[in-house]
Amino acid sequence: MDFGRNFVDGRRLFGDGKTYEGLAIGVFLGTVVGYLPNLLHTTLTLLDALILSVAALLGDLLGAFIKRRLCMPRGHPAFPLDQLDFILMAMLVRSLYADVPVEYIIAASVVTPIIHRVTNIVAYILRLKKEPW
Repeated sequence: MDFGRNFVDGRRLFGDGKTYEGLAIGVFLGTVVGYLPNLLHTTLTLLDALILSVAALLGDLLGAFIKRRLCMPRGHPAFPLDQLDFILMAMLVRSLYADVPVEYIIAASVVTPIIHRVTNIVAYILRLKKEPW
């Protein structure tokens, strides 16, 4: 996504791991999966799900930007940055136009790293990832 450009510090903006294809797929799948619970009970509009997906991916880009500033290579684990950047950005953006209870933020901050770790281990076991983080 950064077209190989460097920031003023001479390091890549985001690195090769961030692509427009990944962004598009992430927004699409995040919107669809985020909207699915509405089939059982109306909680979000489709626009809400889209906004949350875009915000989460912007949070992920911010995390990649920070990791590049810290000279961390692509794929290097950076707890809790990797686990919380996307969820906290989504909640921040959501809080700009709707109430986000503190309990939701706390719950997401606890549950998300666990889900992130488990899914990464499963992806590693299935040989979908090179590292288990």
